[in-house]
Amino acid sequence: MSLLKQLLISVTVAIVAILIGTLAFSIGAARQYLDGQLQSESENAASSLALSLSQPANQDPVTQELLMMALFDGGQFKLIRLASPQGETLFERRRDNGTTESAAAAKPRQSAAPRWFVEMLPLRSPKAERVISDGWKQVGQLTLVVDDSYASQALWGSSVRLAGVVVLAGLAWAFFVVLLFRWFRKVLQQEISAQVQAIGRQPDEAESAQPVKAAVAELVPVLSAIADTRERVQATALEQMARIESLEIEVNRDPVTQLPNRKYFVNELRRALSGADGLAAHGHVMLFRQRDLLALNAQMSRASADAWLAAMGEQVNQVLKSHADCKAQLARLNGSDFVVLMPALAGPQAMSLVQQIRQVLLSMRVTLSSGQWCRWSFALTDYSASSSVTGVLARLDYGLMRAESSGQAEVEYVAYGDEEVVSDLAGETLWRQMLIAALEAQDALSLSVQPLQFKGRNGMQERGEASLSLRTAFGETLMGSLFLPVAVRLGLSAEFDLRAVALGAEWLEQNDCELVIRISLPSLAQPDFLGRLREELSAQKWEHRLSLLCLELDAHGLTAYPDEVAEFCRAMALVGVGVGLRRLDQQPMGLTKLHTLPLRYVKLGSEFSEQAAQSPGALHLLQAIAETATALGIQVVVNDSVNAETAQLLHRQNALTLAV
Repeated sequence: MSLLKQLLISVTVAIVAILIGTLAFSIGAARQYLDGQLQSESENAASSLALSLSQPANQDPVTQELLMMALFDGGQFKLIRLASPQGETLFERRRDNGTTESAAAAKPRQSAAPRWFVEMLPLRSPKAERVISDGWKQVGQLTLVVDDSYASQALWGSSVRLAGVVVLAGLAWAFFVVLLFRWFRKVLQQEISAQVQAIGRQPDEAESAQPVKAAVAELVPVLSAIADTRERVQATALEQMARIESLEIEVNRDPVTQLPNRKYFVNELRRALSGADGLAAHGHVMLFRQRDLLALNAQMSRASADAWLAAMGEQVNQVLKSHADCKAQLARLNGSDFVVLMPALAGPQAMSLVQQIRQVLLSMRVTLSSGQWCRWSFALTDYSASSSVTGVLARLDYGLMRAESSGQAEVEYVAYGDEEVVSDLAGETLWRQMLIAALEAQDALSLSVQPLQFKGRNGMQERGEASLSLRTAFGETLMGSLFLPVAVRLGLSAEFDLRAVALGAEWLEQNDCELVIRISLPSLAQPDFLGRLREELSAQKWEHRLSLLCLELDAHGLTAYPDEVAEFCRAMALVGVGVGLRRLDQQPMGLTKLHTLPLRYVKLGSEFSEQAAQSPGALHLLQAIAETATALGIQVVVNDSVNAETAQLLHRQNALTLAV
């Protein structure tokens, strides 16, 4: 029970006790007064009647009886009795419970006071006795008893009125107590609650300078204590907030770049995938990796490398701030991996932002000790509310492996919903087990050959482009574009390239058509790959068909692996195997090295060829590539369909285009 209720109840009990005591004492005083009045009336009536009966003229018994009857009939007495000196009753009239023993008595009269009241507060019935004499002679003794019914009625009426006044006073006090309680509770709520609620906010200077005021003077010390407590609590809260912010920065921030770390990013991605924010439940995630961070750390001081990474993060954040409406977030997953969460962005918008980030990163590249630029790899994927954090990260990891294996600085996009990518084979351990099992099995790997027809100035030419396929133990068939990037990352690319060449030899034994097999650039960096490839080619009984085999490399190898590519081309030329370069349009600097390589063809992208029909710069570059390649006896191939105008332009440059 609250202190206020206890106080009000105690005061109420005291008031009730006072009212009850007042009522009791008032009724008691009235009762004493009535008892005295009855006694006085009895004495006076007895004296007057005795004096009248003692007169000589009234000594006659009849006269005496008439006098006593007249007094009794007045209704003020219960008993009138006259007895002789010897005790013999000469005259008696009695009224008990409103009746008389005399036939001449009046009608019975009922007292207005209830019986319980009369019994609880009885009045004394005073009895008066007087001697009646005739001269000096005693002739009798008179006894009078006053009737107290009128006094009881008066006492009852007075008690009822007094009780009514007491009850009204009690009700008035109760009403006052209710109003007082409500008012005081309102004051407490307004004053105390306002002060307590203000503990959590910072007061301004004007509010702090004002003295504490209260609607009730008794609350001033309480409010002052609360104000002091608020100041202490706010000081403690500020200290705690500073400590929490420091811990938050330490826990959720990368110490070098001050970007959010992996834990923070995963929580943000999980929150986006939870669907709490309907707009953020769909979006894209970009992952980019600095592939040469170890080399940078080796040639730069730690402070310089950290400053470069911090500057890179700041520049990317500036790009994101220019697109503040998309609420993109940059985070650092580990030493070389960075990620950008782009919620609520559609594909074109996300790709535009990704390209801006890519341009910033490429512009901030530094030169390695080998003279080459440091390399970035990019991967992009989309997500929806049905995605999982593991699935999103697995797709990004897979896309980054593809980007690293291609050797290009383009963005590898892995769409959500690709069953091969989102399967349980996303982990490196499972990938390694599956790839090693495929190499050990005889029928797990197969060669898929797509026949193509190319149209040139001299007519049609046929060519088959091969790609590896892998059949898993679960019955799934994975194309080479899905598992070869993983093989590159795991250092198994050479094994799969050699197996592809062996399968290509089997295919050429049954087909009379030029066959193109792609070779991964990282395979060239393995010291035993070229020797094993020579053994594979010499072991086959198809020397007469070696001229139909063409091994294709990515043009990025001209800058990434220049010595290995040159040695590979010379070795293949000695055994009569052709070598081709794809995506030369994306490596224009490779033109300076074409004359040093024995190549069979170079391949261009259709997008570049389409641009040549509209862009003078692209047209000049196409002409330079075509003229340089033609002068060196190298074929120019466009491995995609182009429009008629572009095809005519390419045919004039003695290039081959894909026939529709």
